[in-house]
Amino acid sequence: MLFKILAFFAVLIAIYMIFFKTRIKRGVKGAKKEDEDAQNFVECKKCGTFVEAKQSVLSGGKYVCKECIKEKK
Repeated sequence: MLFKILAFFAVLIAIYMIFFKTRIKRGVKGAKKEDEDAQNFVECKKCGTFVEAKQSVLSGGKYVCKECIKEKK
């Protein structure tokens, strides 16, 4: 009788770990995706505004925004 009770609890624990632990892991992956979507902002050396690193140009070791580059031309 004791073996049946222990086996029942072992099955319940296995079911919990299979179904609920995977949901927790999925939630963590979703949080990592949000971090990857976060933008990397840098300060323009000419105007001082913060722009995305993708939308700026590295000039002389410092970032310059595209608007400042357009004004220069």
